[in-house]
Amino acid sequence: MKDRVEAEELLITSDLQIQSAATAWKHVHAEYVDVVDDILATLAPSGPYAYTVVPQLKEGREIPTQRIVSTYEAIEHSYRSMHRFAAVVAIRPVAEINTSWYTFVSGIGRGREKQSGAESERPVVVLFPTMGSEGITGELFWGRTQRDSMPGDPANGALASRFAVAGLHEALLDAYRKGDIDTIVEKSHPEIQTGVRDYVAQTGTLVELHTKDERRAHLQDFYARYAVRGIEVVTQHFDDWFFFHELRWTVEAKKGPDAGGVLRYHTAEYAEVSAAGLVVAHIGHGTDQLRIG
Repeated sequence: MKDRVEAEELLITSDLQIQSAATAWKHVHAEYVDVVDDILATLAPSGPYAYTVVPQLKEGREIPTQRIVSTYEAIEHSYRSMHRFAAVVAIRPVAEINTSWYTFVSGIGRGREKQSGAESERPVVVLFPTMGSEGITGELFWGRTQRDSMPGDPANGALASRFAVAGLHEALLDAYRKGDIDTIVEKSHPEIQTGVRDYVAQTGTLVELHTKDERRAHLQDFYARYAVRGIEVVTQHFDDWFFFHELRWTVEAKKGPDAGGVLRYHTAEYAEVSAAGLVVAHIGHGTDQLRIG
């Protein structure tokens, strides 16, 4: 009987994973066709949404500024503006992670400028939150900005850069568990672009930050509200220029409507890493919090 129950639970889980993947790729294939109304039809019927607008490199800055929108109207405007000038040609994945509430893809993204017809490609990562819906609730896209990777230990051979990224990831997880804000900020690029679920203001969508000082302020607000009891790794993936993880957080609320309660939730986030070992962008989403104590 136990084996049958476990088998049924596995089938239910895999059904949700396959549904999430199908939902994400349906959206991508609509992008290829380049009909904006069909693209919009692949969104979940209701928000809150989380969508990254094409980042813009401002004068005097090294890292492109990443804006995030959270309404259907803003997403529609972004798609119509982008597809007026550019088309998505292909996303060729080298890694794909599917869960019940998101699909993550890394690989090569190829686009075409409509006026000139010129095509270009670069390494990209993209997270499609679905939250179990029949449509995506967001599209969180980032293209590689750094030319060089962390050098790493030569003893690690061809995987030296990946192990260096993994080492940075481990140090950051340790800092998050301890609430060591100084270390997290120290390992952030001065112009770090951050877009993560806002558990401080409880908006249901992402907070948008553009410097490490803004990141520090947000972290201070987070740790003033919560005491971290545990962070467990559900999934992790390392490349020579980014890391991706899904984490299970267990926190105790210090204040607010859940003060004194123990809460649990998951986050799925990617982060680009520079050759100097600094996080350039940290973007992702998270589930609703569940009270467990």
